[in-house]
Amino acid sequence: METRDKKDPLASLIGSGKENERQKLAELLAPFVIIDQDSKEFYFKDAFTELDNNAIKIELLLAAARARALYFNEPDGLTAQEIIILSIMPEGSVKTTLRKLFSIEHRIKQNGKRYLLPSYRIPEIIKSLIKK
Repeated sequence: METRDKKDPLASLIGSGKENERQKLAELLAPFVIIDQDSKEFYFKDAFTELDNNAIKIELLLAAARARALYFNEPDGLTAQEIIILSIMPEGSVKTTLRKLFSIEHRIKQNGKRYLLPSYRIPEIIKSLIKK
C-alpha cells in the first residue's frame, strides 16, 4: 500500500464527501425539522410550517428523508403517498409540486415511486433560504 506525504499540498483536498453532505444537510435542516430517534418520524418546527413556498417545503422534506436515510441506513426518498400522509399541504398541491419539481424544473429525481433530492441541490437550497 502506498503512503502519502502529509506535507503534500493535495492532502488538504482529501476527505469524505459523505461527511460534507451530512454537514450541509444538518445546516439546512436544523431550523426546520427534527427526526425522532425511535420512530424515525419527522417533526416540523415553526419555521417549516410558516413557509409559504410548497416547492421549498417538498425539497426540505426530501432533504430530511435523505438525512434519515444516511443516519439510519434506510432507503432514500419518499413516495407521493408518504408526503401526502404527512399533511404538510393539500394532496393536490403535493402532486402538482412534485410534478413541477421533477418534470418541469428537474430539481428532484425519481427512483421508482420514490422522489429524491440530489446532493448537488443542498447548497442551492441553503443559499435560497439565506436570501429570504
